[in-house]
Amino acid sequence: MIAHLLLSPYDHASDDRKGTQSAILWEIGTPLLFFPVLAFILTTLWLTAGSALSAPVAWVILGASLAGGLYLPRFFLSGRWRFAPLVSVGLIVVALIVTGLVHDTSMDGQHYHFQAIYALAQGWNPLHGNAEPAVISDPITLWAIHYPRGGWDFAALLMTAGFPLAMGKVLNLLVLLAGAAVLGGALFRAGFSWLVAALLTAVVSLNPIVLSQLFTAMNDGLLGVCILIFTVSIMMWARYDDKLALATALITLLLALNLKFSAIPMFVILCGFACAGIFFQRGLRRAAALAAGLFASAFVAVVLLGWSPYMQNFLDQGHIFHPIMGPNAVDIMTGEGPALDNTPEVLEGMSAAERFFYSLFSETHSGYATTPQLKFPLSISPQELRAAGGVDVRLSGFGPFFSGIFLLSIAAALALVVRPRWRSETTLWLLVISAMMILSVIVMPQNWWARYVPQFWFVPVAITAAALAANSRAAQILGGLILALMLFNSLIVGAAGARLAAQRDAEVNAQINAMAAAGGRYCVYPDMAHSRIYLMREAGLDIRYQPAEAISCAEPQEIAGYGPDRYGGAICTCQD
Repeated sequence: MIAHLLLSPYDHASDDRKGTQSAILWEIGTPLLFFPVLAFILTTLWLTAGSALSAPVAWVILGASLAGGLYLPRFFLSGRWRFAPLVSVGLIVVALIVTGLVHDTSMDGQHYHFQAIYALAQGWNPLHGNAEPAVISDPITLWAIHYPRGGWDFAALLMTAGFPLAMGKVLNLLVLLAGAAVLGGALFRAGFSWLVAALLTAVVSLNPIVLSQLFTAMNDGLLGVCILIFTVSIMMWARYDDKLALATALITLLLALNLKFSAIPMFVILCGFACAGIFFQRGLRRAAALAAGLFASAFVAVVLLGWSPYMQNFLDQGHIFHPIMGPNAVDIMTGEGPALDNTPEVLEGMSAAERFFYSLFSETHSGYATTPQLKFPLSISPQELRAAGGVDVRLSGFGPFFSGIFLLSIAAALALVVRPRWRSETTLWLLVISAMMILSVIVMPQNWWARYVPQFWFVPVAITAAALAANSRAAQILGGLILALMLFNSLIVGAAGARLAAQRDAEVNAQINAMAAAGGRYCVYPDMAHSRIYLMREAGLDIRYQPAEAISCAEPQEIAGYGPDRYGGAICTCQD
């Protein structure tokens, strides 16, 4: 049976049975997306009314959002599986438990992500508050005030309701599970065997950016999954007139545009391609209807739900993308300071294209300490094995084998283009999707930094799927080879990331336990790890915040697990 599935990866035909089985996956997966999006919407409405978060309010919003998330998708389905809501709830519970096992030790997660989440949970209302709140005795950063806060609202709800801080980053895992269910169902319905659909879904889900950030509050991988869900949903609606798919695309747009500034230009391209594809397939009237729906969803996302920060940034600072654009913009790429100098020295003086290709064909490297070198595609060094697990890899951030995977996928795409008899309708659309993803990567100014363009991973995946769906045994073999390489590449990244995350988490717990055993009062300068003081206090430690210059002991200990390949902070026993 397995041999047959491997020999016949694509059937070129779909039937009602496949549609029914595919719908079960959508019925289970879409609530995992609808739940946090509804929670974000209700939280924003509550804050817009001038109120602050409290434990009773958080529980009401979470309960209403969970109920709506479970049952809203069922309104669009003709056949329903009665156990689907139970499976969805089970996955949410498992996601919370798994996420709560590991502390966030990323720099961004411990710094401005934590500041925003903590401030919201403590009653900060960014829509009506005139004063900028202090977080752990430090002024809140520009980024926490002016960046989109879709993910922060959901995490703040959980914290306000009494969930541990570590569980606040569950949104990454929930949306990943939703994306896997949506994609797997779509691939099977489109004609792929269950085995090949599962393998393709695994490759897409194991995006190195998603894997490395899964147990952090960082949201680059999360945005990449939103791009995936949106693209798949539009394709499903276009091909099958699936109303749940269209609703899923619009819901995804609400969340994605409130995650990162970069989501806006990316989704402008995606929406433009979607409308153009519908125009050529279904005509002007259908395309205009889709354009109206997408515009309405984007308007709600940016102007209504995103009034803070987008409109506030524009009205108060002169640009919706303040503070990284507009008057008094802050240069986060080549500015002064550890949080602003983000461009590796080796890339200085290069053009945008040179930086992109250097990063693509470089060894996987953090970008600091040593000078990264270009390497032969599909080769790997011991140093790359460790670097691949970083949450913020600067160069070749998609893993050690990605440059070779990319070249093989380009070769497969060219073969499908020059040999029309190899192509099927599915193959053609998948090639179009890969072209769309490439364009969305090209327009990003910092596309050398993998986490800024997580959708780049989908380019070889789409081409691989196109090759597997081709009318050619040779194309299918090449597609299978690329698929295997991508799985192996992701396993390397995932294993390295899991080891580093577990190691840093163990260091955090060991230090807190040692401090608790010693007793006394501790004076702590957190540097950029503000969440660490919160964790120490939650563990019952007597902690006093101290600025760096006030740390008085001769040899203060550093904060353990401060950040990936970084060291900082200071801890002393208070002298008074």
